[in-house]
Amino acid sequence: MWTKPSQSLNRFFLFLILAWLGAGDCSHADWIRHTIDNTSHGADGIRIGDQNRDGLPDLVTGWEEGGEVRVYFNPGPANVKKNWPRQTVGKVRSPEDAVFADLDRDGHWDVVSCCEGKTKSVYFHFAPSGPGRNWKTVVVPALEGKALWMFAMPMNVDGRFGDDLVIAAKGAEATIGWLEAPENPRVVEDWTWHPLHPVGWVMSIMKQDMNGDRLPDILFSDRKGARRGIHWLEHPGTTHADRTWKRHTIGATDREVMFLALGDINGDQLIDVAANIKGGDLVWCERLNPSGFAWKEHKIPQPKEIGTGKGVAIHDINSDGHPDLLFTCENANGKHGVGWLDAGNRWEMTRISGDQEGVKFDLIQLLDLDADGDL
Repeated sequence: MWTKPSQSLNRFFLFLILAWLGAGDCSHADWIRHTIDNTSHGADGIRIGDQNRDGLPDLVTGWEEGGEVRVYFNPGPANVKKNWPRQTVGKVRSPEDAVFADLDRDGHWDVVSCCEGKTKSVYFHFAPSGPGRNWKTVVVPALEGKALWMFAMPMNVDGRFGDDLVIAAKGAEATIGWLEAPENPRVVEDWTWHPLHPVGWVMSIMKQDMNGDRLPDILFSDRKGARRGIHWLEHPGTTHADRTWKRHTIGATDREVMFLALGDINGDQLIDVAANIKGGDLVWCERLNPSGFAWKEHKIPQPKEIGTGKGVAIHDINSDGHPDLLFTCENANGKHGVGWLDAGNRWEMTRISGDQEGVKFDLIQLLDLDADGDL
């Protein structure tokens, strides 16, 4: 969501860098930004999925201030630098998050939106099953008016009726839990809510087998309150999914943790966790063994010329064999809002966005949209 709505480029920045400058230049020049849409207000991060099944990654976002949930259809490599074809799939107030999910298992990607503000509800936006039909928006009764819902992730929790949903909130009495899909997902009254743990303000939810038992666990970041930090919830088994999920803490319990990323940062074949921190160092937690219970926390000081931390991603940007860390920032007025830290050069920062455009950046999605072999 942008704090300068009068500047069209600042209304909707999807962190999908389409112009790679080459290994010799990427350390010295800002990357080129392309606008996909600037016709509403307050785009709050994007998620990816192939909605029209053409093999190309499409996008979905909720415009928090504009009150719209939109899907963007990838026009193909030759046209990705222009405005993308779009469709408003639902109009809801204060959409904080939107994600693709095939809720009714008909092969068409539907959309789930989480709303905060006065709405405090979760909505399903069912995709049309054929041409000439409209999207249908329905509120989920089990969650209607219950909390400031912040983030949702599709995940087949109980192995029964396709994807369930892991959802979390913020504020007083907020929880993280899972929404159980019924046999007929179109009967929204039959979706059942299973709260798992109290939280303060969840920023990220990721599906990952953290302990090697071949069950998807829940990795999440909580930025506020006595339980803040990076945690994961251990799946108790598909036949016991409605029972207690044990919480394991990874680190950063004394910091305001924002978004997370997964990747092997130190090359030991174990998946580590990186987190951006609001007003502090970037953190990465080194997995010490496959169990998921032993971690070592590392701090990477952030340069003074950037904003406050928001998003993070792991990728070898300069192809030197070392996974680098990309970051986005809030509060970047007159500062750098997007950059990357060189793992092969003592985490030296390289700018991406520059310090002239953009104040608040969000989720990072890494895609080669123009099919030229790089990001």
